[in-house]
Formats: sequence, C-alpha cells, structure tokens
Amino acid sequence: MAFDAHVLRVLIASPGDTTEERDAVERSLHGWNASRAEREQVLLLPARWETDAVPRLGGSGQSVINEQLVDRADIIIALFDSRLGQATEEAVSGTAEEIKRAHEAGKPVHVYFSEEPLPRNVDEKQLTALRRFQASLESQGLLGRYANPEDLGFQVRNAVEHDLEHLSLGAVVPRRPAEEHAILRATYEFEREPETDRQGRTRLKTRRERIRITNHGSVTAEKVTIALESLGDSNAPILHGAEVQPDIIATSYYDYPVITYAGSGSVNVVLTWHEGDAEQTVTQALVV
Repeated sequence: MAFDAHVLRVLIASPGDTTEERDAVERSLHGWNASRAEREQVLLLPARWETDAVPRLGGSGQSVINEQLVDRADIIIALFDSRLGQATEEAVSGTAEEIKRAHEAGKPVHVYFSEEPLPRNVDEKQLTALRRFQASLESQGLLGRYANPEDLGFQVRNAVEHDLEHLSLGAVVPRRPAEEHAILRATYEFEREPETDRQGRTRLKTRRERIRITNHGSVTAEKVTIALESLGDSNAPILHGAEVQPDIIATSYYDYPVITYAGSGSVNVVLTWHEGDAEQTVTQALVV
C-alpha cells in the first residue's frame, strides 16, 4: 500500500577501491526502508556516482557530480579503504572535495576508514596520502572505523537513526492529487515516397502531410477544433478537414491532413476543446 513519506537522499561517497563497502551501505539503507520507512514516514534513497550521475559535457567530471549528487544530498556517507583517490582542482581527491562541500553546506557527513588487512598490492603513495588526509580530519570531528563491510552497514544504520533525530523533518504533508485534464500537443508528420522525373532521376517527394493532435492527458478532449496562424513571413499550410470536431480520448491522437507551401516555416496551432462544460484552449508554435 502506498504511503506518504519524507525522501532523504543519502550519497555514498568513496574512491574506487570500496565496491564491497558501497554495496553493504546500500543494502543497509534498503534494509532500513523495509523495516522502518512506513512507520517513520521516511524513505532513504541511496545515491552513487556510478549509477546516479548523468554524463554531461561542460565543466569537470567532479563539478558535474557535485551539482547532481552532492548538492542534492541530505546525508553523506564517505568511505575509505586503502586509497585516497584522484586529486581534483579543489581538493586532494574527489571524495575529499565532496566531504568538504557537504560539510560547509551544513549537511550531516559521516566518514569511515577501514581497519581490514591491507591488500598485498597496496599503492604506498595512495596509502600515505590517505593517512595524511585522515589525520587532517581528526581535528574536525569523530571518525568511524569498520572491521568489514557488514560492520560498516550496521554503523551506517545507527548514523542514519542519529540524523533522523536531529533533522526536524516535521509531519509529512500528503501530496494533493493533480487535477485530471486533457493535454493536447501538435506535431507535423509526413511521409516521403520516391518519384522519377522526366530525365529518369529518382527523388523523394513529401506526401501525406498531416498535423497530428495527441492527447497526453488523462481525460477525453471533446469536440476538438484546430486553426493555423502564420508567423512572420511564414505561410500557413492549407488545412483539410478542419471542420471535423473529433473527440480525442486519453493517450490517442487524430490526424488533420495538410498541404504545406515550399518554405513553410513556423505557425501557431490553436487548439480548442471541451472537458464537460468547460472550454479549453492552447496555442503552440510548430515548424512545418
């Protein structure tokens, strides 16, 4: 059964050598949801850069992660095993930058360091940098240490419980259901067929042009009418069958045949319809 809840984004931040730990934290959060979410009216939403960051050009990869994940997160869980990670323009590593950014924004940040045996192929430079970074954090607060991924998951669950006591989320305000309406959108559709000219050359000619009116809403648009208005120097297409006033049910469409001029450009499509006794209208610019 559905229930209303506060949704808290929990960012799992760490270098790339902590896959098992990241999985354990995510399992712990899902486990909390299964046993506590409905009663507490809180849903914990794990976020990880490898699954939740959207690739985008413009700016560094870390700046994209900051914008999409760090700035939107409510709680940050940071994990370290034997690597600090790759340096960024702003910090000694991407994870370090995420910790600093979230902490300065006043968000709860929990940092954990592994006490498991070091791997045989440990990178000594990375390990030294990690220990130096760990020492720099000790003056800023209490750091966590975990014996294995299962221990980490248990500690993270306790940390989240602590955060929920201090976040002052207040009562959940139920979301009001959206009013149901028809939502009409126009698109220009056409098909091309090969045609042979007098010199025997084949070219494609546009045929069967139409303005398709699609109802993306949840109720029927009754007695739909359409009018086309030219914009600027554009020529409005010749619209056939405009006198027809169809009912367009939800998620269906209706096609009005048109003939366009060479060089037709932008036009306004004016749609009018009824929903019960109420008349609705919308104007949409369309390129034909």
